[in-house]
Amino acid sequence: MVRVLGLCLPLLFLASCQLGPTETVTSRFDSRSAEYIRKSGTGRIDGQAFLKRDYGRVVTAAGERVFLIPATAYAVERFDRMFGGERRSYFGNAVDEPPPEYLEYRRETKVDMGGRFAFDNLAAGRYIVATRVFWTEPKSFFTHGGAMYEVVDVMEGETTMAIVSGK
Repeated sequence: MVRVLGLCLPLLFLASCQLGPTETVTSRFDSRSAEYIRKSGTGRIDGQAFLKRDYGRVVTAAGERVFLIPATAYAVERFDRMFGGERRSYFGNAVDEPPPEYLEYRRETKVDMGGRFAFDNLAAGRYIVATRVFWTEPKSFFTHGGAMYEVVDVMEGETTMAIVSGK
């Protein structure tokens, strides 16, 4: 019983943190500015997604989805508000729901066991690459890690390396 309460109380506290005010994105989503993600190009992103534990061991985002989002004014402001100006966040800030068409202008793939991922046939442009890494320490009930993202510029005919590590 004590163990159950020990689990429930921190979870209730952490859940209440999300009940704070919702951040509002003031930029408007413009589908024309995101249209380049739908075009085929010769650019490529090769990436790795990982976090380092406090004692230096690396944990990859193995099996997680990675999202590729055009870095429009709306998307950049949305991520800035969600992550509080950082590139990594455990919970993030609550942000108002995006317009439905925003979700239509993204790609996704999965991270392999080594923490690697790739996006092919990209048109030139600036992109947000976002994923998450979570783990539990032995003999602990709490998860560690969080969501993270990086902004990368893709050029035609070039491969861009994206290291998504929350730094």
